[in-house]
Amino acid sequence: MSNTSKINSNEDVLAWDLFNEGSKKRNKKVPKISTLDNRLIFETKNLFVVAGLGCFIPGYYLIITKSPYTSFAQLDDDEFEEYNWLVNKLSDKIKFFYKKNTAIFEHGMCACAGGLDHAHVHVMPAPNNGIEKIFNSSVNNVLRKRAAGINKIEFKNHTFNNVHDISTIINFNDDYKVIDGSLLKIENLESSKISFKDNRNELLLKQQYINFNLYGKNLGFCTDHYLGTQFGREMVYEFYLQSDEKTKDIFNQLSRSNPGKLIWRWQDYMFEDNIIKTMRDFSENEEKFFDKEEAVKYKFISHVIK
Repeated sequence: MSNTSKINSNEDVLAWDLFNEGSKKRNKKVPKISTLDNRLIFETKNLFVVAGLGCFIPGYYLIITKSPYTSFAQLDDDEFEEYNWLVNKLSDKIKFFYKKNTAIFEHGMCACAGGLDHAHVHVMPAPNNGIEKIFNSSVNNVLRKRAAGINKIEFKNHTFNNVHDISTIINFNDDYKVIDGSLLKIENLESSKISFKDNRNELLLKQQYINFNLYGKNLGFCTDHYLGTQFGREMVYEFYLQSDEKTKDIFNQLSRSNPGKLIWRWQDYMFEDNIIKTMRDFSENEEKFFDKEEAVKYKFISHVIK
């Protein structure tokens, strides 16, 4: 990513005007180098879609509200219908083009640093081989890696309450004692049996929430437990580690060459080639996925030209 596009924490880096101006500068052509503002793929009446930073798998999109909402729970019924249409179309694209499942997740009202508290939903390709069998274990692995739910431990006659210290200790040792809290597991997270649409008003009463689902699968959860930032991205990363040996080998090689960095953390790896590929891939067969009548209804406008 170009150094001229570093995030300024005092501005809304997910603002519609920022991406719209970036699209105008490149005349809607797919850029050769990605910047913060030139990743716009298309817009609809109330929403827009960009290629996501930290694109460790091609086909990673962000759906962002044009209005300055802090979560998708704030959408009204018409906006939610538009959002569902977008999710369906992007999932169809991922299934057709990448032959993968689709993970959809949001950290609503996250109060994230760097101007990232503007409402955005992640749409990311997930492995298509046996994901039902590894879903629960993947969630539990990530919860353990983050020491989610544990506030304080005792280890070798010392107490620790820093989450990074706790995480390191419990993941590499057995002789510790939890003295405040308990490790969360998937059964502690609320299932997504109640639709997100019907649960919006209740979610708005929470301080924050994480909503995670696999499109077309009865797999997911919606919780107000604080699990840390980029939990959904690490979840998808974990899916690949457990079920895709080829991708796992690529990730492991990269991790060995940069042991202090995390593949799923967008600040550590932008994966710029994948960002450009995502934009270029979307421009192909666009008409196959966007019915003209629906496109008019939702005011679909493409911002990538072949």
